[in-house]
Amino acid sequence: MLRDGGADVRARFEAVSRGFDAVRRHAPDLPPFEVGQFLERVSRTRGREFPTGSVPDGAFAWAATPGRVEQAVREVRTRVPLAHRMRSTPDECLNAVREFAAASAAGDSPAAFGAFRTAFPDGRWETALPALDDAYLPALPENDRAALWCEVSAVLRDRFKVHPLELADVVTAVADARCPEPGGDGFAGFCSDTFAFLGELAEANAKDWMAEHRDRYQFVLREPLVELCEAVAERYIHPVLNREHGWDLECDARSGRAVTSICKNDFGRGGPYQPVQWITFYRKALANKRADAQFFVRVADDGVHYGFHLGRSAREAGKQFRRNIQEHADAIFRALHTGNVFAECRFWTDDDLTTEVAVRSAADLRAWAVHKTLAIGKRLPSESPLLRREDLTGEILLTFDRLLPAFACAAEGDPRALLSRRAGAPDGAPPYDPASFHRETFLSEVWLDRVLGLLRLKRQLVLQGVPGTGKTHVARCLARLLAGDRADCVRLVQFHPSYSYEEFVEGIRARPVEGSARGEIAFPVEDGLLCQFAEQARARPSEPHVLIVDELNRGNVSRIFGELLYLLEYRDQAITLPYSRREFRLPENVFVLATMNPLDRSAVSLDHALRRRFSFVDMPADAVVLASWLESRADAEPTDPTFNPRVVLLFEELNRRLARDLGPDRQIGHSFFMVPELDHDKLAAVWTHHVRPVLLDYLGGREERLADYTPERLVGAGERRRKPKPSVPNDEP
Repeated sequence: MLRDGGADVRARFEAVSRGFDAVRRHAPDLPPFEVGQFLERVSRTRGREFPTGSVPDGAFAWAATPGRVEQAVREVRTRVPLAHRMRSTPDECLNAVREFAAASAAGDSPAAFGAFRTAFPDGRWETALPALDDAYLPALPENDRAALWCEVSAVLRDRFKVHPLELADVVTAVADARCPEPGGDGFAGFCSDTFAFLGELAEANAKDWMAEHRDRYQFVLREPLVELCEAVAERYIHPVLNREHGWDLECDARSGRAVTSICKNDFGRGGPYQPVQWITFYRKALANKRADAQFFVRVADDGVHYGFHLGRSAREAGKQFRRNIQEHADAIFRALHTGNVFAECRFWTDDDLTTEVAVRSAADLRAWAVHKTLAIGKRLPSESPLLRREDLTGEILLTFDRLLPAFACAAEGDPRALLSRRAGAPDGAPPYDPASFHRETFLSEVWLDRVLGLLRLKRQLVLQGVPGTGKTHVARCLARLLAGDRADCVRLVQFHPSYSYEEFVEGIRARPVEGSARGEIAFPVEDGLLCQFAEQARARPSEPHVLIVDELNRGNVSRIFGELLYLLEYRDQAITLPYSRREFRLPENVFVLATMNPLDRSAVSLDHALRRRFSFVDMPADAVVLASWLESRADAEPTDPTFNPRVVLLFEELNRRLARDLGPDRQIGHSFFMVPELDHDKLAAVWTHHVRPVLLDYLGGREERLADYTPERLVGAGERRRKPKPSVPNDEP
């Protein structure tokens, strides 16, 4: 109603008046006050769901969303960190900003406005103000503009924690067309009326009724179906199924193509319209969606189904599917089980997706496959909040990817290559499971359950501890467990002081021009390690991918991650990369495992923004792990049965004394002593060449202090401490 309002005050007021009158024509009984409330509620509508209850005041009801403001703040601070801005700002500007803050607090908006203009005479920030509050216009009197600016700046400072020195740049960044609004495009969600409309259509199903509800149909059903089809196609069908697998599926969001028509083609039998709508992705080469297996989304009055479908008309695809199921049922079962399909999805055997079949084994899979109509997928009831959000796109494409082995059985004559990769381990190889993790790390099931729970809360976790506690080894084992033992789904990088954003995210590279006789150099923008890894994870959304960052705090983490630090927490949003100017999302299936030694003197401390996005797990020097490893050794039978207990005693006494003398953060990790075929000679070598240099560093290089830390003295002290004290006779009668 307002988009044609024009730029001047009169035109905008007339546009609002026309909108007001339009509402009154449709609802003449509403008093003006309630019309105003209605328009206010419309301005706060998210997606297509109209808010029915009271809505709390937001920051900016008619202009930029909070997400857009937050992204502008991130971009400003990426370009100029606040600490650097405060150090480099001239004293005259600082004094003017202080005057602005004092006048704002005192309610003197004209003085505050003038002081801020003195601090930032470049008028771009003032020109950009309508992007935050559309009531701000250059035609307004200066006192009114001053009052509006103080209101806007108060919101930015209080809600978004913008420093007064950053206000001008943040306002300009919000208005900059290059600052996209995260999640602004794509699927805007269904609404409650989507399912009410389909229910009413099933009862009425007449042309007169549809003519009356044509606009409603477009808004609540047709538009979201098209948006959902295009969003899934853009994020998964095109880049994964068509480009990577070469299946060339139909993605055109038009009637008769990927989206069904509302009009029924059955010559008038049962009503002229379809009360159930489908999105179907099928191979174009078959030219008929019913003749092929499909990835589908089905929308009816009771909710939404989505997954894999094979109808009775798909004879050739069905024949190939059933043959592959009978021949490779075990491999298919493992591949689907790795994607958690049997826990997350349902198996159906009819067109209405109401008859469920229990599938718990490869034999059950074979029995299910003999039916003429088959489907695997999930169902969301009409009241599910997920149906109203853009997140539905990610949930659908994740389910499609989990069911990829089933589609491959219908599309490929020999699906074994895909099945083998999805199953995680080659045929006959034992799976890497929690028991395998325990055998390699000697950590308890309680520890593993706690860590997996933390990874479910946040997808980033730091293992921290003194040297030698096995942080990197445990991180690699944990990554192997998370990734289902797929080596290509795990990547390791070690941070160091010279490691950069350009290596990790993206940057400009110097490359010789091929075929140039003059040795010309080109400077293309190339993806760094994280963007490359994220692209692979995005193509395989149901497979967990794990990035291991060794020695996290030895690099300048805020600089290396840059604006991607935001995406660690907000995986459903996108940011604009500074070099390529393209939108980038961090996929939901990327986990980050990091290791760090908090006391590394060559490392930098982690800021609070980074710490808030990671879970931290301590890896202490653990005598139980060392003792368990010594007991499990498959070496030759020990000639000295006291050797293992004495090694554990030496380890315990050494760390007890270090904790007493230097503090608990100066200890020796158990992995120093976990040497294959450990015996007396190797223990002496480990002590001399591995443990002693660390002790010398802990003791500040003072050789004389090492006399208190010899193995003989430590073991002797430990034995005396453990030796039971003689009982004292009681001489009392």
